[in-house]
Amino acid sequence: MKRILILAMAFCLTQANALTPKNGEEPTYCEQIVSVHGLLSKAQFECGYNKYNDELISDSAKCFQHELGEKYGKEVLMFGMKEFDRHVKEDGKEFTCKYILKEFPEYIGK
Repeated sequence: MKRILILAMAFCLTQANALTPKNGEEPTYCEQIVSVHGLLSKAQFECGYNKYNDELISDSAKCFQHELGEKYGKEVLMFGMKEFDRHVKEDGKEFTCKYILKEFPEYIGK
């Protein structure tokens, strides 16, 4: 899971429109996991991936339940989904889908 957090920070959490953490500092593990879950869920749907890591789904659900809550958790999840859209707008869908598949093979796949 550590690798996914590093990639997430590089891919979507360090942008100018980055998620503002609730604690005002660095994003928590849960904020990172849920935002990446949003990103990869949107990619799975848009790019036609058929494999998805159950651990990521489970960790995300736990984060909703134990740290983020339903309302804030949905905001974080939507942030990740919007990051997918932003990358598609900037880089194109084909490039974004290939990049995500290459960078997150242990979490998504064809």
